[in-house]
Amino acid sequence: MQEEQIKTKKGRKKDSALSGGRQTASAALWRSRLRACVQELVWGCVAWIFGQASLLFGTYPLGLALLCGTSGHTAAILTGLVITTVTNLTEPTVYVCTYFAAALIRVLASMLLDEPDTRFSLPEELRQRIEDAAEEADEIARTETRLSRMRRRVRTAASGEKKRVLWQEVRDIFRESIFLRMTTAAICALILGLYTVFHGGFAYYDWFAAAFLVLFCPVAVMVYAAALEERESVHWLRRVSEAALLFSLVFAARSVAFLTLPLSPMIALFFALYVTHTRTPVSGCVAGVIGGVGYSPLHAPAFLLAALVYQLLMRRKRENAAVLAAVMAALGWLAYIDGILYLSVLLPSVLLTGTVFGVLQKLLLRADGSAREEVASEESGVQMDTTRYKDANDRFRGISDAFSSLSEVFYNLSDRFRRPGTLDLRRICDDSFDRFCADCPNKTVCWGLEYSETLSEVNELIAHLHTKGRVSSEQISERLLHRCGSVSGILEQINRECARLTGEMLRNNRTEIFAMDYESAAAIINDALEEDDGEYRFDPELERRVMEYLGDAGVKSSGVTVYGKRRRRILIRGAELEHAKVTFETLRSDLGELCGSELGTPTFEVENNVTTMILQAGKKLSVAGAQNNVAADGGVSGDTVNLFSNKQDYFYALISDGMGSGKEAALTSGLCSVFLEKMLRAGNRAGTSLRMLNNMICSRSADSARECSSTVDLLELDLMTGEGRFIKSGAAPSFVIRGNMVQRLQAGTVPIGIIGTLDAQTTVCPLHEGDIVVMISDGILQSDPDCRWITSYLAGVREMTPEEIVYQICLHAAESEQHDDCSAIALRIEKKEE
Repeated sequence: MQEEQIKTKKGRKKDSALSGGRQTASAALWRSRLRACVQELVWGCVAWIFGQASLLFGTYPLGLALLCGTSGHTAAILTGLVITTVTNLTEPTVYVCTYFAAALIRVLASMLLDEPDTRFSLPEELRQRIEDAAEEADEIARTETRLSRMRRRVRTAASGEKKRVLWQEVRDIFRESIFLRMTTAAICALILGLYTVFHGGFAYYDWFAAAFLVLFCPVAVMVYAAALEERESVHWLRRVSEAALLFSLVFAARSVAFLTLPLSPMIALFFALYVTHTRTPVSGCVAGVIGGVGYSPLHAPAFLLAALVYQLLMRRKRENAAVLAAVMAALGWLAYIDGILYLSVLLPSVLLTGTVFGVLQKLLLRADGSAREEVASEESGVQMDTTRYKDANDRFRGISDAFSSLSEVFYNLSDRFRRPGTLDLRRICDDSFDRFCADCPNKTVCWGLEYSETLSEVNELIAHLHTKGRVSSEQISERLLHRCGSVSGILEQINRECARLTGEMLRNNRTEIFAMDYESAAAIINDALEEDDGEYRFDPELERRVMEYLGDAGVKSSGVTVYGKRRRRILIRGAELEHAKVTFETLRSDLGELCGSELGTPTFEVENNVTTMILQAGKKLSVAGAQNNVAADGGVSGDTVNLFSNKQDYFYALISDGMGSGKEAALTSGLCSVFLEKMLRAGNRAGTSLRMLNNMICSRSADSARECSSTVDLLELDLMTGEGRFIKSGAAPSFVIRGNMVQRLQAGTVPIGIIGTLDAQTTVCPLHEGDIVVMISDGILQSDPDCRWITSYLAGVREMTPEEIVYQICLHAAESEQHDDCSAIALRIEKKEE
C-alpha cells in the first residue's frame, strides 16, 4: 500500500512537471508569435512613412528601395506602401502597380535566375514526417478511442507546422542576391521614370526625375540591404546601412504627423536614447546626430545632448532621472534655437517620446537584469561544477596515490617474506652439518682445532644463500673440500631444505596479493580520471569556430559550449533556426566535420524560455553477431563465449578457453568471462581488467593443487570511431574478411594465470562497414593447424549470415574423430541506422 502511494505521488509529480513544461512551451510559442506580429507591424509602419517621402523632382523612391532591399518583411512593407500610396498620393495607381510589379519580378528572379538553395529540403522533410505521423495517429485512433486526443494534437501540430513552413517558404522567396534586387529596383524605377516623362509631356524636368530614380533606387537598395538582412560579415558596412536607414526614416517622417504631433523629432529622440541604452555611448551620440540632421541640422545638438545626459546618469545608476533629464536637455536646445513659442509645438512630442521610452526602459532594464542573473547563475553554476570536478579529481588522485604507495610497500614486504631469514638459514645449515658431521672422523679437526675457520665457512654459505637462494661448492674453500668427503651431501641438503622453507612461506604469504589488489585499484581510478579529464574538458578554440560557422549559416545563438574528446558534445544556447541557410542534415554534417566526429540528430531542451540545441557524437557502426560452442565428446565445454557492449559505445567479443577439460576448465573460463564482462561493462579499460584477472587467477592457482589458467581472446570495437583492438593471451588466431581478402591476426603469448606478469599482445585493426570478423578457439584448429581450410572457407562467406558461418566452422571441427572443445564467433560490421 505504501509503495502504491509513493508511485502515485511520483506519477503526480511527473504529470505536474509535464503540464508545467507544456504550459511553458505554449507561453513561449505565443510570445514568439506576438513578437513576430509586432515586428511585421513596425515594418509596415516604416513602409507607410517611406512611401510618402518626397525627394528631388517630386519623386518617391524610398518606398521602392525599401521594398527591394528587404528579405524577410516583404509582405508587411508592400502592404504599408500600398496603404500610404492610396491615402496620400494624388495619382497612386502607377506607384501601386510598380510596387506589385517589383514584388512579382523578385519572385520570378528568385525562382528562375537565382541559384537553387537547399533550404527548401528541410521543410519538405518535416512536412512529410508530420503527415506520416498524422496518418499513423489516425490509424491508432480508429482502433482505440482513448487515443483520439493524441490524434487531435498531432493534427493540430501538423496544421500549425504546415502554416509555419508555408510562411517560411514565402519569406524565403525574397532572399535572392543583392545584384538581382538592385536590377529589380532599377527596372521599376525606369518604369516610374518613363511614366513621369510621358505624363509630363517630355519636359527636361521630368527627364531629370527619371534619371534620378534610376540612379538612386539601386544604390539605396545596396545600402539598405546590409542592415535589412542583418549581415555580420562586414561590421562597418552594416553600421553604415543602419545609419542610412535611420536618416531616411527621420527624413521621411518630416512631413508626417501623429495625432497632430510632428513625428520626425519623436523618432530622432527615441532612437538616440534607445541606441545609447542598448549599445555603446559613442553609438548613441552618432545616432542622435544622424537623427537630428535628418530632422534639421540646427536641431541636431538637441538629440546629441539627450544621448550624453542619458548616458551620464545611467552610469550613476539613476535610471528614473535619466529619461527626464535627457528630455529636458533636448527641450533646452530646441528652446534656444526656435524660441519659447515654437517650443509649445514640440513639447508634447518630446514628452510623449520620453514617456514611451521610459516605459520601454523599465522593460529593457528588467530584461537586462534577468539576462545578467541568468548569465551569472550559469557562470556560477559552471564555476561550481568546475570547482567540484577539480576537488573530486584531486581527491581521487590522492586516493590513487595512496593505493600506489601501499602497493609498493606490500611488494617490498612480499619480497622480504618470500625469502627465509638469517636465523632460519643458520638453523638449516647447522642441521645439515650435524647430520653429516656426527660420525665423521675429522669432526674434532673441523669443529675443534679449526673451529673459527669452519664457522667462517658456514657464515659465508648463509650469506650467499640469503642473497641467491642456493649454494654450491664454489662457496667452499679448497682446504675444507680436500678434508671433508661429505661436502656435496651437505650442500644438497641445505639447498633442499631452503627450497622447502621458501615454498611454505610463499604459500602462506598474502602480502603480494594485497599489493596486486592495491595496484589494480590505483590503476582503475587513474584510468577513470584520465577518461573523465578528456570527456569533460572544454574547447574554447572549437567554440569560436562553431560560432563563426553558425553566423555564416544564419543560425542565431546566444552562446556555444563544446566539450568532450571521444564523446564530443555541442550545446548551442538560444538557437534560432528560422532564418537558417542550411538544413538540419547539412548543419549536423558541417559541425561534425569541424569537430572531427560524427554527430547524431540534434535534440532540443527548453529552460527559462531559452532553447538549447544539443548535438552529441554518436555511434557510426553496429554489429550483427553469432556464436557457437561444441563440447568435446558431448560433455561440459571448457570454452566460454560472450558478446556484450557497454554504455560508452564499446562492443566486446570474448572467447575464454580454460586449460584442460571438464568442469575445472569450464569454471576457470566462466570466471574469466564473468569478471571481464563486469569490469568492461563498468567502463574500465581492457588492459587494467586483464591484469586484475591475471592476478586473481594466479592467487587462485597458489591455493589449488592443480594448474589454473585460461586463454583470453578479446575484441574491443569502438562503435564511434571503428577502431578494433584484438587482445590475445594464449589465444588462437582471429580473421578479418574484407572483400575477398582474409587477414589473419595471431600472437605468441601464454595464457593468463601461468606467470605473475600479464603476457598479452594487442593488435589494432580499424574495422569498416561490411567487414566480417571471425574468432575461434584452438579446438577449431586441432585438425587444421596451418589454418588452410578455414582461410579458404572464409574467403567465400561474404553473402553468408554470422549464424551460418559459425555453424559451418564448428561442424567441420566436430567431424574429426578426436576433437577438443570448439568455439567460434562471427561478427558483421554494419552502419548504424539513424
